[in-house]
Amino acid sequence: MKIDFSILWVDDNKDFVESLRPQLNKWMEDHGLGLLIHWRSGEAGVYSDLSRHEVELIVLDYKLKGGKTGDAIISEIRDKGFFEDIIFYTTGAVPNNMFDIPPDGVFFVARGDAKDRIKDLIGVKIRRASDLATLRGWIVADAIELEGIMGRVLAKCFKDMEVLFRDRVLIEEGMFDFGKKHRVLSGILKDQITLLNSGMSKSATLPKLQACKKILDVFPKEIIEIRNALAHQMAEISATGHKKIKTKTKESKEIIITPEECVVIRKNVRKHFDNLLALEALV
Repeated sequence: MKIDFSILWVDDNKDFVESLRPQLNKWMEDHGLGLLIHWRSGEAGVYSDLSRHEVELIVLDYKLKGGKTGDAIISEIRDKGFFEDIIFYTTGAVPNNMFDIPPDGVFFVARGDAKDRIKDLIGVKIRRASDLATLRGWIVADAIELEGIMGRVLAKCFKDMEVLFRDRVLIEEGMFDFGKKHRVLSGILKDQITLLNSGMSKSATLPKLQACKKILDVFPKEIIEIRNALAHQMAEISATGHKKIKTKTKESKEIIITPEECVVIRKNVRKHFDNLLALEALV
């Protein structure tokens, strides 16, 4: 998902990386973002990770056991055409002759300051993500992913006919847009909950389905309406000077693009992503 922030972290001391993970995770969650850490103990796998993943930041130790030191890996990263920002830390002082010309986008810090420097650089990217143009791209991309998961859940509801339903109805015929998929899935869940409620003994699945249904009920307002407004509506300037867009619904709502509103939108995307995955495991 676009709201997941990906870091490639190269350090042979995994315990150090793991000691910072909970604090960084909590800080990211407060901003409505997820944190993905791709850890490597040395050079092996670094360049394939940069090719396969949408890495936003590289964090790199200078002293690595065996093989190349961090500065040599940085030079190779740049030579291979990867230009992500790099936080480069070391326990002692940075050698003056490490680079003939310091590479662009490399930030030298003491090991003990690594966490704060990571937060500083991610903070800059978060502020950029509050720009309307960036927000449009992120939310539209993540909404497409959410719609894909919803389609999988809907197809699973048809059990033995899952593949046929997916290929002939969801894909080939294209009968269901985002809103229709939600309405059909919501109706199926309502029927299933009613059926389970009517039984002599209560199923352990019932409260889980009810919890998922409760979150699914607000999906149109929190995801579909926001996605449609961001994808199709022109921006205006609000009284506060912030950009704003309006949802094209019966109850038209103004979305004022502030950093705080962006956090709410990202947290809602995360909530519905987790809910759809939980629902996929239940049906």
